[in-house]
Amino acid sequence: MKKIIQLSLLVIVVVLAAQDQAFAQKKKKSDKDNAEYFDESGSFMSRVWFGGGFNLGFAGNNFESLFQIGISPMAGYKITDNFSIGPRITLQYESYRVDVGNAVAKANPLTFGGGVFSRYKIIPALFAHVEYELASEVFYTGVSGTKVESIRVQQNNFYVGLGYTSSGSLLGYEISLLYNVNAPENSIQQPIDIRFGVNYNF
Repeated sequence: MKKIIQLSLLVIVVVLAAQDQAFAQKKKKSDKDNAEYFDESGSFMSRVWFGGGFNLGFAGNNFESLFQIGISPMAGYKITDNFSIGPRITLQYESYRVDVGNAVAKANPLTFGGGVFSRYKIIPALFAHVEYELASEVFYTGVSGTKVESIRVQQNNFYVGLGYTSSGSLLGYEISLLYNVNAPENSIQQPIDIRFGVNYNF
C-alpha cells in the first residue's frame, strides 16, 4: 500500500511540473528561450535558492518519551518559477527516557541523513513538498537496568506534505507539515514531521 501511495505522489509531482513547464513555454517566444533558466546577466545562481531550519518532535506514553530537535540546511534549483528540486541534509539530537520503576533509563543519540526533495508552489505562499531521505537512525530495543539498548539502522524515509512561506522579499520564513509514508510501525517516533525555517530567493 505504501508503494502505491509513493508512486501516486511522484506521478502527481511530475504531472504538475510538466503542466507548469508547458504553460511557461507557451508564454515565452523563441528569442527568450534562455530566460526560463537564466536572468539577464546569464547567471546560473539566479535560479538557486537556499533554505535551512529546524524540526521539532515529541512522542510518548506512560512509560517512555522521546524528544527530537534538529537542523536541516537545503538548496533548491528552480526548474520553473514554481517547481524546484534540490538536496537536503539533516542532523538531529534525540532525548529518550524510559521509566523503569525506581529509576529512569536515558539515551541521547544523534541521527543524521541526506536526500533529495521537490517543491511546487501552488500559490505564492503555499507549496507542496515531496522528499526522499536516507537516514542513519537509532531504534530502541529495550532496557537493561538503567541502560537503554539500541541499534543503528539505515532508514528510507519518504515525506509528503504542505508548507507555508512568507512572500514579497528575498528573505522569508517557512513552516511545513510533512507525513513520513515509510515510518516504521514498531517505533515510538511519530510519522508527522513539523519543520520551521528560513529561505532566501525562494
